[in-house]
Amino acid sequence: MIDRRTFLKLSAGALVLTAAGALTGCGQMEDTTLATVSVGDVAFTCALPFTSGGVNKQITYRTEFTILNNSSETVNIAPEDIICIFRDTDGTEQTLKFKCKPLTAEPHQKAVYNGVLQFYLETENGVEEKYNTGTYELRVKYAQKTVVFFYNGKTVTGSVE
Repeated sequence: MIDRRTFLKLSAGALVLTAAGALTGCGQMEDTTLATVSVGDVAFTCALPFTSGGVNKQITYRTEFTILNNSSETVNIAPEDIICIFRDTDGTEQTLKFKCKPLTAEPHQKAVYNGVLQFYLETENGVEEKYNTGTYELRVKYAQKTVVFFYNGKTVTGSVE
């Protein structure tokens, strides 16, 4: 058995180590509710999407999408440069098309597009009920590259092709 003085020293040491770890980010959990990808001086962030569809309805993909433009040029992304590919559990693919206005971010500014009216995609036609569970791959073309955000139903991750 340890005495009270040793116990207090050990407790104080544990608190110091815990505080030091918190300050340095050790043990920090990765945020899987959004993903950020950069192309040059422009960063794109995609939040966890809201998806719906199936049962002879269009499949929809709605999310908050942010463009952080740290460059000296305006970023313009046309609607045809944004698509989403839905893959059901059997591997069947459906293409969702962007249904909003072009995205623009002025130099050294941040543009945030909400998923209610400013950033959503949907299939042209309704799909059968069996095609309502799967993964989503949001693809945005910018500066001869493609920014890809992958959503597996739980987390969103990003990459550049």
